[in-house]
Amino acid sequence: MLRALATLEGPAMMVPILLAGGVGTRLWPLSRDSYPKQLLDLAGDRTLLQQAAARALRAAPADRVITVTTTTHRFQVLDQLGDLDPGLARHVLAEPSGRNTAAAAALGALHAVRAFGRDAILWLAAADAYIEDVDALMDALAIARRAAEAGRLVTFGMTPRGPDPTLGYIRRGAPLAGVPGAFAIARFVEKPPRADAEHLIAAGGAYWNSGMFVFAAGAFLDECARTAPDVLDAVKRAMGGAAGDRPPAIDAAAYAAVPSQPIDKAVMERSSLGAVVPCAIGWSDVGDWHRLWEVSAKDAAGNATHGDVVVENSRDTIARADHRLVALAGVRDVVVVETADAVLVADRRDSAGVKAMVDRLKALGRPEATAHLNERRPWGSFAVLLEGPRFKIKEITVRPGARLSLQMHHKRSEHWVVIEGTAKVTSGEEVVTLVADQSTYIPQGTKHRLENPGPGMLRIVEVQTGSYVGEDDIVRFEDSYGRVS
Repeated sequence: MLRALATLEGPAMMVPILLAGGVGTRLWPLSRDSYPKQLLDLAGDRTLLQQAAARALRAAPADRVITVTTTTHRFQVLDQLGDLDPGLARHVLAEPSGRNTAAAAALGALHAVRAFGRDAILWLAAADAYIEDVDALMDALAIARRAAEAGRLVTFGMTPRGPDPTLGYIRRGAPLAGVPGAFAIARFVEKPPRADAEHLIAAGGAYWNSGMFVFAAGAFLDECARTAPDVLDAVKRAMGGAAGDRPPAIDAAAYAAVPSQPIDKAVMERSSLGAVVPCAIGWSDVGDWHRLWEVSAKDAAGNATHGDVVVENSRDTIARADHRLVALAGVRDVVVVETADAVLVADRRDSAGVKAMVDRLKALGRPEATAHLNERRPWGSFAVLLEGPRFKIKEITVRPGARLSLQMHHKRSEHWVVIEGTAKVTSGEEVVTLVADQSTYIPQGTKHRLENPGPGMLRIVEVQTGSYVGEDDIVRFEDSYGRVS
């Protein structure tokens, strides 16, 4: 770590910005809208977000790392960052809605200027990517920093492992004077057909476009004002007149009006200041099951397995089991993923088919498309144990000192049984304390709240009954996490 920090020293401070707002549809059924891939432990002993944050800590102290996520995932992101280093929670920006990477970059850069000044060198990186060789990344980052201090907007070109028509490419131009290892950008190539990708690689000087950037905050905002003023102006309006170094409250209606554009299209492809630093760091966007297979540990037959999986006479498969045995026999090049509520069987390379399946499930109104049976919340988590006509049974876990919102349901009543810990229950005008083996009943239409006043975890079983037991039958009157209806 000392070696990496030494290479990144310079006249301006380094400020990493992690973009943690993606969904990762092609990794369904693990990655879903409610709990996307950056929050999952897919490759390594930490989640992708935590791996990205650990890399950021190689370049800057925790209180100088900015994370841009969504309001939906803000508390999950805060939990994971806090587990790694509490200082990482200082600069977490929550987009009210996803407006693509140009908006997220502008939001992060504007906040960086307020907190650290226009000369801050920003390292913009996706929080859902996998990088094998972090030392090599730090070396490339040091080169990119020098180019950014010279006024360039720098991207990283990943040495391609082969022709991949699902990725964009960068052709390098002439070397940058005074910055060995950096080059001007000759052109961007947007997801070429396989034959064209083969020609690009064979000709030399072509790299995968990683979507990772380094630039001075002021230089990027000036160029954004020239190439994408509609994006920048709309983000500024949504941020309002907030000042200081604390994350601003972002106006949801104003942010919804921000044009949705990727940073490559909005800024980099329109700029004459672009530069590329080629590097071989073992990068993957882990964008689908095939790419996850590529970076996963495999047996001698090329099978990558996780959980209770038994493989017989099969090759080059990826299989994951969360709750029960998964057995593969006589197959190859397939993905089999088992979760509590869904099983996926697909061609390992057919990412488009997986996405189309998720789109179809959404069109059918299937909850499995977007949410897990086990859902995390700011106060803890819940797991759906059983559901049928007019009823649902949940296990609810509440952290010490946490509490759910003061809420009401129009179409269901609830029975709560304490399994472990102490529960403080508000039901209408009555407030009672319950311990293990005690229970209470919340009638339909009654304002109620569940709290954990104790030092340990609170676990209850909740039985819902009524004409409708969907998660959207909720009216919040008061909430510690800003989710008032």
